[in-house]
Amino acid sequence: MFNILIFVITFVFVVRTESTDNETWTGLWFPHSPNKSDKSLQYDEHGRVKMGVVNGNCDDGKTNLTVDFEKNDIDLYKCLHDRRDFKGDYAIEPIIHEYTIPPAYSAMHKCMDKKITYTERLPTFGTHRPLWAKYGEYEYLPPQRWLHNSEHGAVIALYHICANKQQIYEFKTVVKNCLYRHIITPSNLLTKERPFAVITWGRSLEFSVFHPNMVKDFIRNSALRGPEQTPRDGQYDSLLIEHAKIVSTEMDTNLCPPSINHT
Repeated sequence: MFNILIFVITFVFVVRTESTDNETWTGLWFPHSPNKSDKSLQYDEHGRVKMGVVNGNCDDGKTNLTVDFEKNDIDLYKCLHDRRDFKGDYAIEPIIHEYTIPPAYSAMHKCMDKKITYTERLPTFGTHRPLWAKYGEYEYLPPQRWLHNSEHGAVIALYHICANKQQIYEFKTVVKNCLYRHIITPSNLLTKERPFAVITWGRSLEFSVFHPNMVKDFIRNSALRGPEQTPRDGQYDSLLIEHAKIVSTEMDTNLCPPSINHT
């Protein structure tokens, strides 16, 4: 059996003012000057750009995607390292990170003219794009997208592209059979010691060797806890390989049902 270590981390939010050279810039802006408001944008009750609204001046799921990642970055799709370094080790214990998120916290939505960076190696909450991803498996999906899905209660399954291929297959199979609201994507944010991770809103599980019961237990205890519960599918589908299928119900009322033949 695995012994899982749990770390509870409380965040302190700091407002930081950034200096810019907007007044001296004479070139072109995308989509407009930061000193000029975009009247085409819709906002929600929190003052954020409204989620799920396709807007070419903000986020249409197709324009300016290189702000988040380079599609030509071969390291995202191909193993360029020695696979033996990522084979996994039963002696390396899984780790759960749990973050205390203030109830009043509302993650901001940023348009595609602004970069989004995270202080944590594996973010579990934070600023993200207005359009979330369609549920399913991706050739690659950046955290700026899947964080929005986790806010809606989704499970994010990450694996290093150099991890054991059979374990990757078994990992994907279990997640797909656990719930509809899932995202599966390779990630180079993972370490060779723990080349697998499952992320939900405010929680993450990193592990070295795949074990189905461990993953299913984490999903049952951590999924569907995002502050914005909706099964509505996303609008972003760049590099989508396989769209998710309903497992129990659209609302995922039965997580990892035993009637499903898990690997």
